[in-house]
Amino acid sequence: MIKLGDIVKEVLIEGGNVFGGTSPIKKQFIDPTINMFINELSRIYPKKASSFRSFEKLGSAGKKPISGDIDLAYDIENLMPKGKPDLTGWNIDPYEFSQAVEKIQKRARTATLEQSQLRAMIEFIGNNINQATDNIQTDLKQSTAGSLFCKAIQYNSEGEDLNATVQIDINVGDPKWLRFSYHSSTYKGNVKGLHRTQLLVALFDHKGKMFKHAQGVLDRETRELEAKTPEETLDLINRLYGIKLDQSTLDDYFKLIDYLKKNLADDDLNGIYDKYLKILDSTRADIPEDLQQYWVQNKERLGLKGKFLPDDSKLKQYIQ
Repeated sequence: MIKLGDIVKEVLIEGGNVFGGTSPIKKQFIDPTINMFINELSRIYPKKASSFRSFEKLGSAGKKPISGDIDLAYDIENLMPKGKPDLTGWNIDPYEFSQAVEKIQKRARTATLEQSQLRAMIEFIGNNINQATDNIQTDLKQSTAGSLFCKAIQYNSEGEDLNATVQIDINVGDPKWLRFSYHSSTYKGNVKGLHRTQLLVALFDHKGKMFKHAQGVLDRETRELEAKTPEETLDLINRLYGIKLDQSTLDDYFKLIDYLKKNLADDDLNGIYDKYLKILDSTRADIPEDLQQYWVQNKERLGLKGKFLPDDSKLKQYIQ
């Protein structure tokens, strides 16, 4: 069984708003807002100013007229070059850092030392941002070892404050992996980029694996990293299910779901559907139209609440 905690963590990483009061952002304001975000971070961390210019937009940001939030990729080498924490570059006291890592390891006994160190760095950086500026707010309770959730002011191209804020998520990891894990080649109807990625989460969970947005694919029991590149991920899915997916199919929700319907046994397909709908039940997104009938038929069995369905969802009529 997939654990609720694992579901929530993955959903928060993609498509989940952790701040109250943030607003969607129009396409034309995304780049000016990111530029001002970079300027403020550069003021706080001048030694890292050049690294912030390497931020890369992920997912649907800038591809649609309006985005709910902004996901940015940030190379883990900027925080932990060759796996070693850059405490000097981020102005972190070594003693305080070691104490923080020790506390994190006591709380998260399955985490590796490197994961605990990264989590500690994100906590120090987030705390410092909160103390250094009123223009950016971070949420450290929801931030993970791979992401820092920020609430930032929206700006137009003239640098004017739009009197609105947007959630900006800094996702730390290998940029190639982050591009893949947040990618979707098609946005159509009520399907967002997160629908493709969360389908991957369900596919792997059904076979006892964990798809991590910032890391790769891990075995749930051993925590061994089994895939850390798009090519390894494709190969692992094909081996687990005895199928022959290609990369373009894996990158497209509609192609992927159609392929699964045609090539998987009913037990596997329904098991994936069950996990997928439970995951979507915890995120602010509609259920893809091709799965809405299955959602209605299995709502009670799966304990689906529909709490986060958008107001215009056709499934709203089934929510008491």
